[in-house]
Amino acid sequence: MNKGKAYANRKPIEQRPHEDFYPTPRCMIQELVDFQLNELRWEDNILDPCCGKYAIGNVLRDNNFFRLTERDLIYGNDFLKKDETGNIIIGDEYFDAIIMNPPFKSFNAFVEKSKKIADRVYCIGKMNFFGAHDRNVNGLWEHLEWVLPFDRQIAFDKPEHEDGKVEMGMMITGWFIWNNAYEGYPKIKVLDMQKFAYHKERKKKNDKNLQREDCTNMISKKQLELERNFIRALFTHANEN
Repeated sequence: MNKGKAYANRKPIEQRPHEDFYPTPRCMIQELVDFQLNELRWEDNILDPCCGKYAIGNVLRDNNFFRLTERDLIYGNDFLKKDETGNIIIGDEYFDAIIMNPPFKSFNAFVEKSKKIADRVYCIGKMNFFGAHDRNVNGLWEHLEWVLPFDRQIAFDKPEHEDGKVEMGMMITGWFIWNNAYEGYPKIKVLDMQKFAYHKERKKKNDKNLQREDCTNMISKKQLELERNFIRALFTHANEN
């Protein structure tokens, strides 16, 4: 990956977390679970190959999904491990579903392998991933059943608040859902994330008002000083005459 690239706003590599780890907000996961209640089964064998700090698994367990396998490179398990010839090892494991939020720089590789070892794949990604010709001609979008964009631009690099609210950023993301049994064009449903948005706009507006008031006060003081100096100059000139 080029040094100047980043997950969203192209931060220098030294400013990015180890292995581009950004925790998945709980609200994103719960929205997927609510949307897929008729598809996800409690008995499903589910894999999260890039579990990080178990954000996805924790939400799934809260919703009574317990057949979970959680792995991550930071725990010594590389989902994209390659063999001697440089090919990603597929192995003989198979899952009912894979639910993940992989590093965006490795989105293609995670999805390609996941589609080979699971019936259904749920993956968070950026909406501008559709703007890459290679993904189209290489078949990455085959069997893509659903695209669930979030209607707010969530900042992954900001910590989730205690009340579950998340801060807003500059990147449009959402869930991509593949189903190996699905044939046809992808369907789309926009997920309402407004209820999870951390409202700092009012604070920002107040800050602007305070800045404006400070600026006005500064101008008023300067103007007053100029007027006083002008009056002093007039009196001084008058006394001299």
